[in-house]
Amino acid sequence: MYSARIHKVIDQMISIFRRIGLWHGKDRPTARQLVLKSLYCIYYLSFMISLSLGARTAGTVDESIFLVEASIMAAVLNIKNWMFLWKQKEIAMLLDRNCVFTIRNEEDFAFYNDKVEKFIKFLKIFACCTLYSFLGCSALPFFGSKKVFFVDIAFPLDWKNSETGFWMAYIFLVTECIITVLAMAFSIIIWYLLLHCSLRYAILGMEIKKMGRTEGKVKMSAKEQQVIFYQDLVASIEGHLHLKGIIGEVESFLSKLFLLQFATSSLFICGSIYCLAFDISSNFVERLVHVYLFLYNTAELFMITYFGNEIMLLSGDLSYSLFESNWVGQPHSTQICILSFGEYLKRTYAMLIGKLYPLTLETFTKILNSSYRLFNVLKNTK
Repeated sequence: MYSARIHKVIDQMISIFRRIGLWHGKDRPTARQLVLKSLYCIYYLSFMISLSLGARTAGTVDESIFLVEASIMAAVLNIKNWMFLWKQKEIAMLLDRNCVFTIRNEEDFAFYNDKVEKFIKFLKIFACCTLYSFLGCSALPFFGSKKVFFVDIAFPLDWKNSETGFWMAYIFLVTECIITVLAMAFSIIIWYLLLHCSLRYAILGMEIKKMGRTEGKVKMSAKEQQVIFYQDLVASIEGHLHLKGIIGEVESFLSKLFLLQFATSSLFICGSIYCLAFDISSNFVERLVHVYLFLYNTAELFMITYFGNEIMLLSGDLSYSLFESNWVGQPHSTQICILSFGEYLKRTYAMLIGKLYPLTLETFTKILNSSYRLFNVLKNTK
């Protein structure tokens, strides 16, 4: 037996948030932590308000479209911040129930490690792109003769004509970008949870194929092999029911957030395409910001639908794995159990968002199509 644990990168990330007081190590947060969490949410709410007011006072329609997109995005990110800060107990429980488990076979364990390490490499690339975008946004005001931000926010002080106002607005914008890291950290945890949901279905399928087999050259009678097969069959049935319950908990916890992402993703992607297509940027750094926002919004939607699609496909493959096992030489009573289990496994598990929209790549394609239609509407009004 081999033990799968939460990856050290995810564990270190959570440890950092605990050290700075955003997550509490005990059952209940202290008064200081409650105040700190509340201030983070309220402070980020002011960013959304600033973007919304900036959209009303923007000089051009193109700037208004971008600021409206940014303000809606800030609202969604603030909800993610709130969930990440206030739903710590539920997140920690889901991580523990979903990512800590045992794997019987060494080959299956190697498969699991390979998939997780590839995902961690992707996260490192994602983190580097985010860091470079943040540095570009922070350095943008100091490029060129005129000091400008990547978004034309509304601010109480006249930051365009006042040196003091500029530095106050600059600090405000930079700190808001730093708080955005919380929402992105929550996105990483969501992807990590969905990855494990799909991997556990894949590992369960491998274990079902190998029912009745033992590692090493061990001589056993036919009766002993049948007993081991039956024990493995019972363990697989119990494991499938347990896994289905865990994935149901993940679906219940994230369903409303995914529904919000489905409702707003087409707006975000459309807005990013509009900004790039009509080149509303005034310099190269702003163009890079728009490219990053387009890739980020697309990746947010693609990652959850991709893993949801993997869960559906891998759960559907379990019935094929069952009949690839050595079931032919089993007693009649065991074969009846196999047939009943096989009929049950034919029902694939598809995560339904809002009890309407399946978390699949087909939904991802539909949202991209709606973004394209919305872009055509904006293009015709230009």
